[in-house]
Amino acid sequence: MRAYEIIEGGWDTKKTQGTVLKPVVVGVALNIIDKFTADFNRWLATKGAGQVKRGKPTGSGAYYQQDTAENPDKIYGDIDLQMIGSSVQGATIGQFNTHWNKLADQFIRETNVPYIDLEDTKPGHPIVQIGKDQYVQVDFMWHPSELSHWGAARVTPERGIKGLLMGNMYSVLGELLDLSIQHAGVQLKTANGQQVPFSKHKGVELKTISSNPRTFVLDILRYYGGKQVDPLLKANPGTNTEDVKIATLVNAVKGLARSFEMNNMFGQGILAKFSNADDFLNRFIQRYTEKAEIDINAAKRDKATTPEAKDRAEADKQAVRKGLQMVQGLFGS
Repeated sequence: MRAYEIIEGGWDTKKTQGTVLKPVVVGVALNIIDKFTADFNRWLATKGAGQVKRGKPTGSGAYYQQDTAENPDKIYGDIDLQMIGSSVQGATIGQFNTHWNKLADQFIRETNVPYIDLEDTKPGHPIVQIGKDQYVQVDFMWHPSELSHWGAARVTPERGIKGLLMGNMYSVLGELLDLSIQHAGVQLKTANGQQVPFSKHKGVELKTISSNPRTFVLDILRYYGGKQVDPLLKANPGTNTEDVKIATLVNAVKGLARSFEMNNMFGQGILAKFSNADDFLNRFIQRYTEKAEIDINAAKRDKATTPEAKDRAEADKQAVRKGLQMVQGLFGS
């Protein structure tokens, strides 16, 4: 079978829906992106606009090399790819992404590179041609070099587990503590020295607590003044980037809640709305479940029109359901 016969793209264009993305062809697509990166850098040099590097595939595609050898028939939903660009002074992570996506799109359209489909490509989501009438969508996620390690870890799930299930571990913890735990690290906002809702924009100071994926949960405890550390948090201070497991993050959250309780921190400050560790963890899993169910019922899968895409949409739902049950069990143990 030729490589271009077994690739699948995103949901938004029919051009990619009739093919199936298997591990062996992620490498084919990455080779084309390597050519794109080299061509883009030559173009950037003429503009004096910095340089870029290809980072790591993230999401389930992070394991494409292992899957090529051990599970060659595995089917991915898309290719999420970290791209690393020169820093943009004063830019937020969102502005940084917009800056580099616009430049990449400008390059694609000015040079009309033959391996990118111009008709359906959107900024940050190039449709890469990998063979005759065969295409795959690549979703760019841009990070400056100083955040590349954190950024890759933030969007790399446990092998075999849907990425959103890992991502929701970060986002729900952020919601409960009014933090942002996204691509720029663990951040909060203050006004007059007091933490304020992260949604507030005027008159606030942005502070980064941690951008170390291995210790970020312990770093949260330390920031809020917690001195006693529960053994579970000591053993699981963040994400083990060498052996990514969602159970590690579950134990980190459990250990954080127990550490808050050990330090008598519930009922005051940012923890004023929680009475104890059990209350914190119950609300965590309740919100986590809500977010997973929202994804299961998401309208994005209604865009699937081909039999292959419809099958993938249903398999996607089942994978989320199965992963949710696993996480619920981990919290209950």
